Amino acid sequence: MARAQLRSGLLRTAGWLPFAAGYLAAVGLALARASRGEATPGDVLLVMVLSGQVNALVAQVLQVANRSATAVRVFGHLLWLEDHAREATTRAAPAEPAPVPDQLRHGIDLESVSFRYGRDDVLRDVTLHLSAGSTVAIVGENGAGKTSLVKLLCRFYEPTSGSITVDGVDLRRFGVAEWRRRLSGGFQDFARIELTLRESVGIGDIPSVDDPVAVAAALDRVRAELPVGLEQQLGQQWLGGVDLSEGQWQKVAMARAIMREGPLLLLLDEPTSGLDAHAEDALFELFAGLAAEAATRTGAIVLFVSHRFSTVRMADHIVVLADGRVVEQGSHDSLMGAGGVYRELFDIQARAYR
Repeated sequence: MARAQLRSGLLRTAGWLPFAAGYLAAVGLALARASRGEATPGDVLLVMVLSGQVNALVAQVLQVANRSATAVRVFGHLLWLEDHAREATTRAAPAEPAPVPDQLRHGIDLESVSFRYGRDDVLRDVTLHLSAGSTVAIVGENGAGKTSLVKLLCRFYEPTSGSITVDGVDLRRFGVAEWRRRLSGGFQDFARIELTLRESVGIGDIPSVDDPVAVAAALDRVRAELPVGLEQQLGQQWLGGVDLSEGQWQKVAMARAIMREGPLLLLLDEPTSGLDAHAEDALFELFAGLAAEAATRTGAIVLFVSHRFSTVRMADHIVVLADGRVVEQGSHDSLMGAGGVYRELFDIQARAYR
């Protein structure tokens, strides 16, 4: 940053030197003419004033040019993004399309799934069965591959090798948009969508975005006690807009995550990291109840990632990742009895509360 600022300063100085030289030359010429009686003191003053005005006009032209160049670059990025999205959608179009099921009967299977960012393998030979109607927790240290696994299930990426099947059908046979319509999710890096509160929550299920009853019910379920009404504009940069605390924004994101009724897969990737332990436990109990309801209707799977083991133990099935591999899986009691990685992580966290 220091080197960049130095280069910037030198460039600005180089840009100002010609103007300074021209300004001094013009004033010197006017003074010389005035000393010979060829110009009046008023002429000298006029040269000085006009030179300053020319400088201001040049500065404004450069500012407009800079803003125009920035707009062109942003527009170029937008065009690139649209082309990229179109190409990605075309590449992801299934050769043998299959309809997304209305209900899960068997579940989701990952068979020898590996995934690579560049030259780095973040998931290696992952084989898992996520049973229909179950609640599954993914745990592991940072960099273990937990979020990458969630992204593969959302089809943000495709596996480098291996396959993911839904009730025996390859996930790649589903249209991406059709599959994502059957997902709901809450994430650690949630979006602060600065619309009205009703819209910011309601877009979790687009057909219900104008239904204040459905939006209010979602907010009530996550116990979001917000000091604003449904039609309040969010975001201080907008006229009449208000800002929310980190925890309140997270409650809005949680309400958005449960707007969609009957998802096949509810993904919760550390969505409550900004809440205290008591609030997080209460929310995961809520999600457990919603999962039970969804399991009855659609056989939905709830998959969540959390570092707090007090919530992890609520899951039907716990998967422990380390270095991109599944090193343990089972119930809380069975993993504690095994005395492996899960037991070690659990004991480390438990000691902090003793």
